[in-house]
Amino acid sequence: MLPPATSGPGHIAPRVLVADDDSSTLTGLRALLGAWGYDVETAPNGRVALEKIASARPAALITDVVMPVMNGLELLDAVRMTRPAMPVIILTAHSSLNSLLVAAAEGAFAYLPKPVDVAKLKVVLASAVTEPKLETTAP
Repeated sequence: MLPPATSGPGHIAPRVLVADDDSSTLTGLRALLGAWGYDVETAPNGRVALEKIASARPAALITDVVMPVMNGLELLDAVRMTRPAMPVIILTAHSSLNSLLVAAAEGAFAYLPKPVDVAKLKVVLASAVTEPKLETTAP
């Protein structure tokens, strides 16, 4: 599999939005994804992430489940209303059967436990941004 973000003239790195209320997680994922060649935006909660989705138009969203203001599952539900084809990867330290079932029902691209397996995240994210999607905006 080719890396999702390669350098070269005219190449635009895929933009990924990361939503997590833990600042060290945001900093770590920003550095990691940036090293993989992604253009990374961050948000401290679901509400800010939803605003950034509208303005930054990321290719994919990585979100924590447990966050203040709007949690990751509420964010996933809201994303499905506005960007139904955008891949959403759920990362959580509080994995439960209920949250897994909700994420699956809402069409999450992947559901990964924290601490995240970096190699698995790399493969999942590359797949998320390269799989063809029919993007439509809900009315």
